[in-house]
Amino acid sequence: MERKKRLFSCALVILGAMMMIPHTTKGYEKKQEDYSEEQSGIPDVVNSVTLGTDHHLTVIANSDKIEEKEEFARTVIHMCQDNSFHSVRFSTDIRGYPSELDIDVFLNRKDVEERKEPVCKIKFKTDDFSKGYNIKDNPDKFHLFLDEKEIEFY
Repeated sequence: MERKKRLFSCALVILGAMMMIPHTTKGYEKKQEDYSEEQSGIPDVVNSVTLGTDHHLTVIANSDKIEEKEEFARTVIHMCQDNSFHSVRFSTDIRGYPSELDIDVFLNRKDVEERKEPVCKIKFKTDDFSKGYNIKDNPDKFHLFLDEKEIEFY
């Protein structure tokens, strides 16, 4: 009889836990939506791939459109230099800062998920890879490109 009570109790606990899962998931989704609304207009990284010291990033603008693409490109590079994205922190303790950035920019996360074309592409690279320059310590040795056209970086 004691064994039946334990099995029944365990079954109730498991059933109760299973009933709670949909509610906690909905709360999490709501928190994600709230965060996205609060951070509207602030760029964020949603994907990062590193090959040696080269970084390829997927950035979302968290906006319906980008008014000034050149200023936006500079902002994203500064955020990389300052390691100030909300979702991603670059590990700089082993390899240091990147020696090249290749960035695809989308307006929002949905555009990434639907595999739409990026609204722009940003590159921040140096001509002399043999010197070991990085984006944080040697920004004056780098060139900024927006959609394959060089723009001024300051």
